[in-house]
Amino acid sequence: METHVRQCLPFECAGLIVISEGRTWAMALPIMASAMGFAVEPSAWIEMLTSLHRRGIEIWATYHSHPGGQLRPSGRDDALRWTSKRLLLLAPFGEQVAIAQYEWTVPSDHRSS
Repeated sequence: METHVRQCLPFECAGLIVISEGRTWAMALPIMASAMGFAVEPSAWIEMLTSLHRRGIEIWATYHSHPGGQLRPSGRDDALRWTSKRLLLLAPFGEQVAIAQYEWTVPSDHRSS
């Protein structure tokens, strides 16, 4: 994930943390991004989610970066809530990438942790 963040700078990156048969890995999402947000084409979402489901792969978390360093979910991040119970936010700080984990709770809660 940290490499993904650096490769996408100065734009945001996004991906999924998935689990299958005791293995966990990160999958980059095919996004259109800027420094302030990103979008995934709906047909790409459907194809990816269908493929994961058919292969019995669980989505453990969604991740994405905030290149400006904010480690709190924004109002736009709420759109990721339906994908998984968790959101990992990544923010570059010099040579380091900080990571914060949030658990979505109730539908109107933008800043659960």
